[in-house]
Amino acid sequence: MNRNVLQMQIYSCDFDQDKFNAKIAKFCSISHIDSETQGILELALEELVKNNIAAFIEHNDGRGLPIDIIVEHYGIYDGAEMIIRYGGDRYDPIYDGDELSAQLAKKLFGTIKYAYDGTNCVTAEFRS
Repeated sequence: MNRNVLQMQIYSCDFDQDKFNAKIAKFCSISHIDSETQGILELALEELVKNNIAAFIEHNDGRGLPIDIIVEHYGIYDGAEMIIRYGGDRYDPIYDGDELSAQLAKKLFGTIKYAYDGTNCVTAEFRS
């Protein structure tokens, strides 16, 4: 099985989303990921990270930075997975965050899991 990985780190709550969307677009092009999946990954960056996690971290004086994002793709037909890790207090963006963003994320991804072991971890899977 072919596996491609994109790793990104966000060091500021007011990060340039267009810059990170460009990284996702380049990764999708190299990995032969379709435009629908690319759009879902970009929207996840906006709804889960920018509108929820980064806003929560900013409200907590930056505790929780950096935000680590890993996008994995396991082949053309298998979809993609986005793993988001951040420090700070326990914060599940699906249950503790912005309700509209959470509803949209639930619709976009087949599975969204949250875990906390001293570090917050959100795993969102999309299968095409």
